[in-house]
Amino acid sequence: MQSQDVAQRHAPASAGQPAPVDLEQAEAALVEHYPRLVRIAYLVLPPGLGRSRRVLTAHSLAQRSLPSGRGQQPVIPAQASGEDGDPGYAFLRERVLTTALEAARPRKGLPRLSQLPPLLPQVWGLKLFPRSGGADELALDQRLSALSGPARAAYVLRGLEQLPDADIRELLTAAGVDDPGGALAQANGVPTQPALLASAEFDPCLLQARPTDLMRRRQHSKAAL
Repeated sequence: MQSQDVAQRHAPASAGQPAPVDLEQAEAALVEHYPRLVRIAYLVLPPGLGRSRRVLTAHSLAQRSLPSGRGQQPVIPAQASGEDGDPGYAFLRERVLTTALEAARPRKGLPRLSQLPPLLPQVWGLKLFPRSGGADELALDQRLSALSGPARAAYVLRGLEQLPDADIRELLTAAGVDDPGGALAQANGVPTQPALLASAEFDPCLLQARPTDLMRRRQHSKAAL
């Protein structure tokens, strides 16, 4: 049985042009689809961050995806809303993708906010990470680690979001990817496995906790005495 955040949503798509998204719509979409947005961010973020920092950064990016102010936001392209027809969710998904891809880019000059350790949420004395999966999940994680950030995003949009390639190109372009076609081509090298993407191995909302380096903390405590 799939968890709630990866269950298919069957809300009917709106006819005609999508309506502008205001803050209330975005807030409602964030509450309803928060686990899914965090999962997308976690999968797209660079694996080199380590699982604990990826978890916290994914939550931070999802929480910062809300638009600022209470005015209406620009109209979201119709193809970006996907099957669920929820323009608020589509708007937040694009913002999460954009910031997750920013975090994956090499630093040039001053780092962007998404490339820094998250200010919130913060956890002290513990490492948080998703539950370990089996051999299939581990193999997929290793293959995703070898992909570029845009290719991971393309793979996630195809496998988890079930979007067609044309919509993926639109989303990647909107997120600042220079070569969405190349990202899709690279993602083609990894077999699509939606069930694994929806597993607990890649769920940053279903976590285990372990202490940080206890030996180092003991040494620091002794040195302070």
